[in-house]
Amino acid sequence: DLARNAGLPDYRAYRWQQLNRFDYTPDDCKGFHRAVEEVVVPARTRLLEKRRRQMGVDALRPWDLRVDPSGKPPLRPFANIEELTRKTSAIFHHVDPDFGAYFDIMVAEDLLDLETRKNKATSGYSLPFNATHLPFIFLSMAGTHGDVVGLLHEGGHAFHTFEASRLPYFQQRDTEAIAIEFAEVASTAMELLASPYLEESKGGFYTRDDAARALEHHLAGLIEGWCAIATIDAFQHWIYENPEQAKDGDALDAQYVALTQRFLPGVDYTGLVAERSNEWRRIPHPFEVPFYFVEYALAEMGAVQIWAGARRDQREAVRRYREALKLGHTVPVPQLFETAGARLAFDAGTLRELVDLLEEALDDLEARQTT
Repeated sequence: DLARNAGLPDYRAYRWQQLNRFDYTPDDCKGFHRAVEEVVVPARTRLLEKRRRQMGVDALRPWDLRVDPSGKPPLRPFANIEELTRKTSAIFHHVDPDFGAYFDIMVAEDLLDLETRKNKATSGYSLPFNATHLPFIFLSMAGTHGDVVGLLHEGGHAFHTFEASRLPYFQQRDTEAIAIEFAEVASTAMELLASPYLEESKGGFYTRDDAARALEHHLAGLIEGWCAIATIDAFQHWIYENPEQAKDGDALDAQYVALTQRFLPGVDYTGLVAERSNEWRRIPHPFEVPFYFVEYALAEMGAVQIWAGARRDQREAVRRYREALKLGHTVPVPQLFETAGARLAFDAGTLRELVDLLEEALDDLEARQTT
């Protein structure tokens, strides 16, 4: 009814306009699905086979994907919030002195809510205070590596606020209004730009081996994430292309399982048929924010392209990244990507370059931990 009242052919067309997606189409998303199937799924399969051999099992079960394959305990990078902020500040200063200074302002002005406390929400976010042009970060820390990544991620969002704050008009500098496709580049690229400085010798959290282990987990997660996002995005496209079939719960279950077989093969679900077919029901996006999710895959592709540039010239990559952040909400998404040294892409060729880079880096990290 929403689409019909708006004079649009279907809900997807309505939602596309509602999400301000002016720079790509549903067909572009389907091209991304095909590219993931062609390029990323085989890479994920190779990683799963390596995990299977490390764990010494005949087949990987779902729970085998959530443990360290070598049986190592979880990383414990910090003991308290003071240690976390001190070492994170050192990392940001290495990435760029201005980023370090921005973060130090946030610490001094009490713009970080990081401590876990009773009844505190478990979500994480950064938001701008528009009167002061300063950002605020909310997280609940438990001493894990995920907390470190979370603070680096939200730091990227916060620095977007700092950099865009020089623009004259609120509509230009409002980082809440910037397209998610690029807003998440600001955050996910920071996770990667900070990665050379995770070691204790550079003011960070880890020994050389543990820093390699942390980055290895992160890079493998990008490959896994692209496959998972393609699954959910393709599922949503099927729902709104087949509205009558999608009224049938069994048809939804069957379609979801078919898509996991397409994008997430290699895991043995014997005895878990009901659990597997029901898995989509725990994912909030199709229910709460239809068609919202693919943005993160596109942003991660942009972030990896920026990281590729940083591996050649860290200083130049950070300079271009900053130039893109300074543009705020003044240019279209493709131009933001281009300014940052990346390209908004959906094709197999681009993904192949990124996957090749990730696999090469993963091999190097594995070798670093065994020498």
